[in-house]
Amino acid sequence: MPEFEAVVAATKENEISEPFKTQYGWHIVQVLGKREFDNTDELKRRHAAEEIRASKADEETELWMRRLRDEAYVELRV
Repeated sequence: MPEFEAVVAATKENEISEPFKTQYGWHIVQVLGKREFDNTDELKRRHAAEEIRASKADEETELWMRRLRDEAYVELRV
């Protein structure tokens, strides 16, 4: 919402805004801190690569465990 974003941008850290109204009602904003958000394509690629790597590792672990079970020899004597 543009009104909300404008008030948040205008409010300094550790300050409380004056009450303001939007289509959803009345609001008061307290800004405790601000941080930068890196939303670059490089970051998105890095996250995608990490997810793919983790998925492949899970698949390989499952295949290794399945091979171990297949190769296991159990003799039951009654």
